[in-house]
Amino acid sequence: MFTQEQILAKPELQAQGINCDFQVMKTAIHGSYSKKVLFSLLAVLRFFLAAAAVVLIAIELTEAYIQKDILHLTLFSIFFLICNFQVNLSRHKDVMKSEERIGRLFVLALFSLTAAFLELVDLGFDQLVNRISGNQALTAWYQSVCILEVIFGIIAIIVLVYSLDRMLVALRSVAGDYKATSL
Repeated sequence: MFTQEQILAKPELQAQGINCDFQVMKTAIHGSYSKKVLFSLLAVLRFFLAAAAVVLIAIELTEAYIQKDILHLTLFSIFFLICNFQVNLSRHKDVMKSEERIGRLFVLALFSLTAAFLELVDLGFDQLVNRISGNQALTAWYQSVCILEVIFGIIAIIVLVYSLDRMLVALRSVAGDYKATSL
């Protein structure tokens, strides 16, 4: 194997047809490394997604006991933005390369939208809990609404996590289709 300097310094090597495009080799090596990093990051994102779900469920359970609005409108906004991202991603037919993938991603966007609206329902239950919390005659209702609030919050989080997890799997599949593309 000859180095770039050796080939350029000796015209007889060039005359023998020994030529090497070092820029292409460097790009191919760099692209391969970049793709490995990309696939690793997608796997790490799935792990962090699960960790975030556990934390959000813990916050939802804590919120039921301290009777405060902590995240409802913020979570609704985040869930809605994720839905918007998924819809926009599903519109890229050239990148997705498959009607099945496009349809799957659109359905996942509907899951995210459902999670966003479940978070608004959770906010409504939270407001109801705040209104009936001081009334002794409505103690049984208060506890029931608290339980419903937690259930709706947890369902919203689980639905969104499912949607994001499946989206990350789909993106990894799409990235795998571009193995020949150098980065």
